[in-house]
Amino acid sequence: MASTLKSIADVRRRILDAAAARFSQYGYGKTNVAEIAADCSMSPGNLYRYFRNKADIAEVIMREAMDETLAALKSVFALPHLTVAGQFREFVLREMHFTFEQLQTYPTLQEQVRDPHGKGPMLAQEYLERSRGLLADILKAGATTGEFAIEDPDAAASFIQDATLKFRYPQLHTQCTLTDLEPQVEGVIQLLISGLTRR
Repeated sequence: MASTLKSIADVRRRILDAAAARFSQYGYGKTNVAEIAADCSMSPGNLYRYFRNKADIAEVIMREAMDETLAALKSVFALPHLTVAGQFREFVLREMHFTFEQLQTYPTLQEQVRDPHGKGPMLAQEYLERSRGLLADILKAGATTGEFAIEDPDAAASFIQDATLKFRYPQLHTQCTLTDLEPQVEGVIQLLISGLTRR
């Protein structure tokens, strides 16, 4: 039983890796299931035993990317040498770097988040909610230690997400390179920390 489950997981992984390579090179819209199946040396019919359709494959790939980014953001809490303000800064920087790199790897990422007919999973909304929860945890820690003067960390996390929109999947909002964006995000971070800090 365990070897059968491992075999299924291995085949699914092969399909996901082949699809990710295709989506990265050709885009989601220009990739079809037959091509993914051929890359895995299987028939489309066999592929459908593991995934219902191309959107199902894309959702798993995007969910894995989302979970990887959220894990990187959550790891900020394990950096004991940082103050809460330092954790906040690291959180915003990591989010910019990870989301920038994801769009570099998958330039057609936005195609995969939701299909043109609006039937796809709303992973972007789910990502924002989960990321906002982590950000609120940092703000709550700052309020507890007295480092931040903040009454409603959840509302503040929402406002901060709005203020840092440009730095989340930046290629969707600007033509700037990561090198251009870094001093900009540092300025925004300093402004936000100044506003959050207890006087």
